[in-house]
Amino acid sequence: ALSPRNAAILKVTRAILGTVLILAVAGALVVGLRRFVRTSTRFGVSEYIVHGAERRPPAEIVGAAGLHRGDNIFQLDLEGARKRLLADPWIIEARMSRRLPGTVTIDVRERKAAGLVAAGETYLVTREGEVFKKLEAQDPTDLPVVTGISLTEVLDDRIGVQKSIRRALDLSDEYARTDLAGRYPIQEVNVRPDGTMSLTVGKHAITLMMGKEPFRRKLDQASRVLRETERRGAKIDAVLLDNDARPERVVVRMR
Repeated sequence: ALSPRNAAILKVTRAILGTVLILAVAGALVVGLRRFVRTSTRFGVSEYIVHGAERRPPAEIVGAAGLHRGDNIFQLDLEGARKRLLADPWIIEARMSRRLPGTVTIDVRERKAAGLVAAGETYLVTREGEVFKKLEAQDPTDLPVVTGISLTEVLDDRIGVQKSIRRALDLSDEYARTDLAGRYPIQEVNVRPDGTMSLTVGKHAITLMMGKEPFRRKLDQASRVLRETERRGAKIDAVLLDNDARPERVVVRMR
């Protein structure tokens, strides 16, 4: 017969061995379960749902992310897929989520082109003035064109360039709301080194020297001048509206 002390030791030993056995079985079950969910066809992705994509169809977004139907939903590298999408200059934000057993949702937010900047080559810009990609054949071109900004400025003074582009697009928008826009379609907004701006308008490329803001009164003056020259049949080369010291003074330069 075992002594009380030895009996107690045996009891503790059996408890420990039982616990170890339980943990071993549980560990084996976890490993088996993990292997099952990562290899079972039951967890193959059957559907990708894409929200927010306007420029490309959902299938192209999925392909650009490097994802495929049938991929195991637990094996997907969603962070890697997100980074691949963000490499596209049109995509500013991407989020992904899993829904078991086989659905992945992709939410993207795209940049919207608001203008073009001619800086050696032509680039697309957002309404906030961000230069985000070089113009390619499939990109929109029916947008206001901003000139007078160099590629060096784009690279070296990003904040200053964004501010200049925003001002140029503001002027373009303001011009579009005048009665001039239909008769003299805008061709470009030129930003000068001193911050002043000019517009090139109409099929005969009339220059409107606008100077600095505000522009509302200057655009009204330009409208009156162009109406009068139309009535007279005169050919205008430029209208100088940039005399801020004498704002009532408008100079017309003839061809």
